[in-house]
Amino acid sequence: MRFTGSCDKETLDNNRMIVYNKNMRVRDENKKEAIFDATISLINEIGLANLSMSQIGERAGVSSSTIYVYFENKDDMLKKVYLDVREKLSAALSRNIDQSAPVRQIMERVVRNILDFAEKHTTAFFFLEQFSNAPMPGESCVQDTVKMLRPVFDVIERGQREGILKKSDPVLLWTFCYYGVTQIIKARLMLKQEIIDSQVKELAQMCWDAIKA
Repeated sequence: MRFTGSCDKETLDNNRMIVYNKNMRVRDENKKEAIFDATISLINEIGLANLSMSQIGERAGVSSSTIYVYFENKDDMLKKVYLDVREKLSAALSRNIDQSAPVRQIMERVVRNILDFAEKHTTAFFFLEQFSNAPMPGESCVQDTVKMLRPVFDVIERGQREGILKKSDPVLLWTFCYYGVTQIIKARLMLKQEIIDSQVKELAQMCWDAIKA
């Protein structure tokens, strides 16, 4: 009976350890998310140049040393925050897109998706705008972003094969469209002006006119 009791106690201790480790992982992810959120909000408020790790830690409710548990240095943190937000934007851009639909229809849907993302995730949207006006943490960051946008580039390349889009670098065509749209959206958000459906169509038409063959 002692032997059985010992086994039961060991099993119970192991189960407790599993639960403890699981809870620790959840808390760690919460801390990481808090650091991401603090970084985004602070960059929007004070800009990238004035950002310090101590400010991030204070806003996130963690010590500065805790930040270095998750990131090698400030540049590493900024890159990962940027890529996390950019990945969310990239996923949003592809929402409700039928790759078999006409290219023009898909591009209009993408414009609408940019607007939806900006309205639903305004803080993240303004963070991307701030970040785009500052030196990037590294070339690999740009390369990772291009990979995330592969579905959009596939549509543009298809349009080029069909002879309906300019034969320019797909990245160049996309950048021209994206930043044209986001600058208009940013101005409207700052002025708290709603963009009505007819204006969305006009934005999409302007993008199309810029990249069509």
